[in-house]
Amino acid sequence: MKIKNVFALATASFALVSTVPAISLDDIQIWTGSGTNRAALVIEWNSPIVFNNSTVAAPIANKTLVWGYRFNGTATGIQMFNAILGTDPRLYAVESVDEYGNFIEAIGYNLKADGLFGVTDGTNSFSASAFVNGAITNPVLDVDAASPLHSGDLFWSGLDGPNWSLWNELGDSGGFSTSPDRGSSQYWTPTDLMYYSAGAQGQWELAQAGLNSLALTNGSWIGFSVAAAGYDANPGDPATTAFDLDEQAPPSPDGTYVAYVCNTNDFAVQIISTNNIDTASPYNDPTAILNRPTLQFFDPYDGDVTDRVSIIDPPYNLTPAGSKVITEIKSGGQITVEMGRKIYDDPNNPYGTDLIVYGNSFFSAFGTSGTVSDETDLNTATLSSGIYGHATIVSVSQDGINWYTYGTTSVLFPDNAFRWDDPNASWTYEQMNPTKPLNPFIYTNNFAGQTVASGLDQFIGAAGGTGYDLKASGFPWIQYVRVQPGPGTYTVIDAIAAVDPVVVGDALSITPDNLASGITNLVFQAPYNTGQSLISINFDSVSQLAKVSTVGLSEFSSFALVPGVVASAYQIKVAAVPETNGVAYQADIGLSVGTNYTGNGDDLCVLQWNGTNWCSPPFSFNAANQEVFVAGLTNLSAFVVTQLPRPELSIQASTPGNNFQFTPSLYLTYILERSLDLVTWSPVCTNTPANTQHVTLQDPAQPPSRAFYRLQVHP
Repeated sequence: MKIKNVFALATASFALVSTVPAISLDDIQIWTGSGTNRAALVIEWNSPIVFNNSTVAAPIANKTLVWGYRFNGTATGIQMFNAILGTDPRLYAVESVDEYGNFIEAIGYNLKADGLFGVTDGTNSFSASAFVNGAITNPVLDVDAASPLHSGDLFWSGLDGPNWSLWNELGDSGGFSTSPDRGSSQYWTPTDLMYYSAGAQGQWELAQAGLNSLALTNGSWIGFSVAAAGYDANPGDPATTAFDLDEQAPPSPDGTYVAYVCNTNDFAVQIISTNNIDTASPYNDPTAILNRPTLQFFDPYDGDVTDRVSIIDPPYNLTPAGSKVITEIKSGGQITVEMGRKIYDDPNNPYGTDLIVYGNSFFSAFGTSGTVSDETDLNTATLSSGIYGHATIVSVSQDGINWYTYGTTSVLFPDNAFRWDDPNASWTYEQMNPTKPLNPFIYTNNFAGQTVASGLDQFIGAAGGTGYDLKASGFPWIQYVRVQPGPGTYTVIDAIAAVDPVVVGDALSITPDNLASGITNLVFQAPYNTGQSLISINFDSVSQLAKVSTVGLSEFSSFALVPGVVASAYQIKVAAVPETNGVAYQADIGLSVGTNYTGNGDDLCVLQWNGTNWCSPPFSFNAANQEVFVAGLTNLSAFVVTQLPRPELSIQASTPGNNFQFTPSLYLTYILERSLDLVTWSPVCTNTPANTQHVTLQDPAQPPSRAFYRLQVHP
């Protein structure tokens, strides 16, 4: 007898999500609990406005994550919070518990997912072993001086200083299918002007009860964000104003693209040499090009305001804190820097780009009144056809001695620091990713007449700048970069960045121009192991500019039931930019089956969602890459790779014929087949069990001579 399985795949993969349009309950990747009701927890690690009564360091990034919770009957916020702590091994918290209930003093997230986390105040330290189900209760710890034991964790801690503020959906009655939108207002609006104890921001409101008293209903959302300041009784203290008026609800996370976490090693970290630098302040300091591109600058020519860096408002002058932002290199001059890490020629990097250089280029904007600023409406302002900037020459080296020099870049592409909110016609404080390259088509695209907002839609979460592919250099990696002005001119540099891989949960774009130039493949890698490719998409054709979004799936309540054991699962969406247009395409996809799979592929099955049910497209299995491959797709959607369990088939003699027995799994169809020569097989009977009880099949026409039997398994 031979047992044959037809297969499918799917894995539980968590995607870090960013603060863009609201994520729905169906999009959440990590769930705990059981039941028909659903609620969600949103946590945003963000910096307070005033660091009073606190020595806690600012979080390494503004980042928002979300988890889901299932329940029946009655449930409270603290039940959800502690259940999620016990489910996600990367999330940890410090709680104080007294007769009034639980108070959350510190929340951390182990971004490296290495299991090494903990908290210290410099005197007392608590490692991961001290946390029970992710929480440590009433420790001897100064939470206003605490820090994570391991660098790289998302972390904030506070009690008398800025602490964690608690929010819930406006109305506190559940029923929200998507994360509450905090709206276009920068801060909350107090509705109790005497005590400032109540207030709303968009669809969020400050919780009027603690976690223990917050009752959950279906569609409830609970959010944490860092308070603007610690409490200060002095009415003249800036902290009092911030504490009273400047709270911010957590932004709505989304799987459109991954929130950026700044790693200083992704940028230039040391000046090696310079010559012929501008002598006039504030553009005379080469160290201004170290670290990440500028986010905001002080604009003395626009009423002494602080502006966000944008493609129509380039960085210049000083940061709001007084730091220099850009450096001018005069004709014949140069700046040579050492990068914080080796930059590799990685074909899996988006569009083959490995290095990005940022200047202070910009587009002119028409249809604006007065000086361009943060008040300019990018939905109505239109772009010019040309870019104003400076010719730049970039060179790269492994050792700082032997160099490869690229051809002159006539103008570095403008950069954009924050996301513009099209529907609300306003800026957000969500940072664009300076280590994510632009699609190269954008460098030659004619933007004339497009609105600034539509131009930014084509950035797909990238921060701009001009990208360079190390393949041309012949170096497998480099660590030194030199920037010079073009012949007979000067240039201005803001920053230099290494490209990071794009992970599942993020998005890229594809255009007909890409295909014409040989850029056909988009790769999305594992969030916590960027050397592992989870999704590869090779486009055979595409009719226009399109955004390709990916999200990992781990629960399937919005789909049909999935048979077998899920190995990996992903949602892939292709949408035209702008989305009002239609897009036609054909693509081949490769999906990782996960590092734990050790089979030869004959027990796997690929399922694709067709809008109403799962279908099983034909596929091949590549054992070397541990991936399945599906060709010729014209409608990408949700995909599951599942491993179908192999039943043990036994035979018992009976009259007439023999009985064939096995223990089934749910949602699978079993076909008993017979052969006389192991070449031609005939179906004997089919069974789709409604439960997992023992099944007996019989061959009522068993041939008198020898016969072979096998059991096929189909989803």
